Amino acid sequence: MVAQWLGRLNPFDVRDLDVDRIGSWSLRLKAAVALVLVSSVLVMGYWLLLRSPVNQLAQQREAEVTLKTEWASKVAQTSSLEAYLAHMRELETVFSGVLKQLPSQAEVPGLLEEVSRIGQISGLRIEHIQWSPEVLQPFYAELPLKLVLIGGYHDLGRFVSQMASLPRIVTLHDFTLAPLNETNDGQLRMTLLAKTYRTHDQG
Repeated sequence: MVAQWLGRLNPFDVRDLDVDRIGSWSLRLKAAVALVLVSSVLVMGYWLLLRSPVNQLAQQREAEVTLKTEWASKVAQTSSLEAYLAHMRELETVFSGVLKQLPSQAEVPGLLEEVSRIGQISGLRIEHIQWSPEVLQPFYAELPLKLVLIGGYHDLGRFVSQMASLPRIVTLHDFTLAPLNETNDGQLRMTLLAKTYRTHDQG
């Protein structure tokens, strides 16, 4: 029915639009002009008044999705905050314990005496022991100690085990093991590099 009504609007001549005789226009002509005017007003109203708010609304909807995602992420972070803080406190305790195992500058000579004592207890003869220059790293400093020890295989193993049980952190590197002489008496010469560490604020 609507299609039939619109079909009746089509066959009219624009020259029939005599503004001076608007009252004498046919109903079909009046309806066509009214339809054109209303359509023009609606289109112009959309472009002039509604287009910008509609675009802003679309942008706000996109921003809403982003904000909801950020909010959900922050809620998740907040819910795990207590566990995170407990983990941080645990790490601080562990780190503090590790720092206590690093000798201060004043304790370095005592550490040298401790290494000599362990060597003697293990039944070894210390042929050479000497501190090397300190090696600075970004967060700590290495204190290398060169050692040349003479003794039996099991005595050397006991020395390494005792070094691992020191209250201060000492790591052993660059092992070399060779017979002391050709008499095959079981005596060995072990050369190694022992390293202890300190933080920069301990200097």
